[in-house]
Amino acid sequence: MKHLLLLLALFTASGCLAQAPATAATLLSGLPPAGLLLSQGWRYHAGDDPAWARPDFDDRRWAPLDPTRRRRALPPAAQAGVYWLRLRFRLADSLRQRALLLDVWRLGTAALYLNGRLVSAPAVRAWGLTMDLAMAPIEVPANAPAEQVLAVRFAPWQPAPLLLGADWLPQLLPVLRTLPQRRLLEAEWADTNMIYYIMAGVFLLLALLHSTFYHYNPAQEANRYFARYALALALGFACIDSAVDTLGVLPANNWGMLRWIAEYIFLFLSAMWMVLAVYPLFGFRPGRPYVALVVSGVLLLLVQELTLFSPLYTYPYLAFGGLMLAEQLRLTALALRQQQRGAPIIACGLVGGLITVVIYLALHILGVALPLLTDNLLLAPIIMLPALGISLFLARDFALDAEMLQVKLGEVEQLSAQTLAQEQDKQALLASQNETLEHQVTQRTGELQRSLTDLRTTQNQLIQKEKMASLGELTAGIAHEIQNPLNFVNNFSEVSTELVSELREEQAKGAAADPVLQEELLADLGQNLTKISQHGQRAAGIVRGMLEHSRASTGERAPTALNALADEYLRLAYHGLRAKDKRFNATLETDFAPDLPLVQGVGPDLGRVLLNLFTNAFYAVQQRQQAGEAGYQPTVGVATRRVGNTVEVRVHDNGTGMPEAVQAKIFQPFFTTKPTGEGTGLGLSLSYDIVTKGHGGTLTVQSQAGQGTEFTLRLPA
Repeated sequence: MKHLLLLLALFTASGCLAQAPATAATLLSGLPPAGLLLSQGWRYHAGDDPAWARPDFDDRRWAPLDPTRRRRALPPAAQAGVYWLRLRFRLADSLRQRALLLDVWRLGTAALYLNGRLVSAPAVRAWGLTMDLAMAPIEVPANAPAEQVLAVRFAPWQPAPLLLGADWLPQLLPVLRTLPQRRLLEAEWADTNMIYYIMAGVFLLLALLHSTFYHYNPAQEANRYFARYALALALGFACIDSAVDTLGVLPANNWGMLRWIAEYIFLFLSAMWMVLAVYPLFGFRPGRPYVALVVSGVLLLLVQELTLFSPLYTYPYLAFGGLMLAEQLRLTALALRQQQRGAPIIACGLVGGLITVVIYLALHILGVALPLLTDNLLLAPIIMLPALGISLFLARDFALDAEMLQVKLGEVEQLSAQTLAQEQDKQALLASQNETLEHQVTQRTGELQRSLTDLRTTQNQLIQKEKMASLGELTAGIAHEIQNPLNFVNNFSEVSTELVSELREEQAKGAAADPVLQEELLADLGQNLTKISQHGQRAAGIVRGMLEHSRASTGERAPTALNALADEYLRLAYHGLRAKDKRFNATLETDFAPDLPLVQGVGPDLGRVLLNLFTNAFYAVQQRQQAGEAGYQPTVGVATRRVGNTVEVRVHDNGTGMPEAVQAKIFQPFFTTKPTGEGTGLGLSLSYDIVTKGHGGTLTVQSQAGQGTEFTLRLPA
């Protein structure tokens, strides 16, 4: 919208500005309020000669030309290449005493000479542009000669092929103004810039406000998009220069070009974010319409830049604004149909902006000339009203949320007060219950103390009874084991006494005594004494084993090599058995781990354990051999290895083996599988105590009847 005035200035310049009449020396007798457009009396010539700048040069053979006409209406020589323009004019006496300024808008590179003096050199071009559109006011000195000559060396701009509409623009627009008129124009520019800066400040405040809303309520995403829209619009307004945007003057330096480009970028982004803010406002999601809007916006702005100098320049801009407004109206209509709260507020803002657009277009279509400041003041509601509608909606929504939170806060405070009162009641109740519990605890503690005393007394009694029971079992076992040899001793003693009595009676017969009978009685008496000796030794062995079982080891622990100890006692047990039975032979298998660590233990005690295990193994294989099994080869073996933090010794044989019932009782005192008179039943029990109680290890057995037995000894490494 802000560029409509540019087109009106460019394409209807002759209607807005008074034109000087054509004479041999154009007489300038008065200045209209908007200034005098110098459009007639010009002569031109193609080529380039510095002498053509002199005021006394004769230019009567030059062709007449109106440089304020559109470029396409000029001769071909004036559309390409360098050419000169000259204008002779005379100031009326009323103007000669006043300070005058000459503003020149030019589409190309121009050097202006007034009365032969260079008064305006080509402006510095931005980024290599071949256009020079800078407004450079030229001072026309007072009390100058009545007739003056304005010479222009001009190189027309050659537009790019894609840039449409360049032929619609004039190449030169010289306007003569008084100093007050120029100052009034500059004041209008300043006032217009002030409007833009005020709007930039307003939208910057809106950006800060809605950023704060979003910070405290991230669930409302519309605040985030609206804050971005307001910030982009504030930056866009801050980049606007009234002299550039309202009079069609392109900036003549890089900083001005940067501001001009940034203005369009920020305004485009603000438009996109404003539409994007409406979607979450009503709970809609951006879809294909929004994507189409973005794509069409980019295309329309591209078309706008390509038609920068044509009458079609404003139509892409208006089409883009219309698409934006249509999408917002569509979303608002959907929200109104769904009867969403606050939708009428946004609808009012959009309708107000739409009405302002209609009024603005109607005034320009009807040709109503508006001052520059009034024209820009009409543009402000077009932008402000829809934005204020959305801002008021979001502020209302935030206020409603705050009010709801306030109500909930009151409810929470009321509930907190009730909870506090209930908590105080509970504390009082708990204090009362605590006193009761303390009294009960004191009472129960006394009772428990008495019960504990009774329990300890009972425990001591149970221990004593257990000891007595164990002693009774031990005594019963001892009595049972010793009873057999004692019975044999007693029986053979009685028989021996009877034999001695019979022998005496026979000897008392003298010569009639039977020598053969006497020899038989003496032989029986000798056999009885041998039996008495054997059973006496058996009883002594039982007593000796009991003493060993009950005796605590007093040996000191020392690092012990189990490989050497096992090998030594294996050989000792084997040779001990062969000393009793020369016919017995067995295969010895050893598998000693070479890296077996030492163990802390009492060597003699561990040797007694190994000797007991080896003796039992040799006894088992001897019993199976004597059974006469065909092809049987007695084998006893020992293996050592390290298992984790323990050292393991395995003693195995292929003897008679044991059933599960026997394995369960094998370590009990006085339990033996040997025939009466051949075992005391204390060897494995003693070995189990030495390993488990004396060395903190384990002793287990695995056996299968008729197949063999394996004892596993584990000691801490």
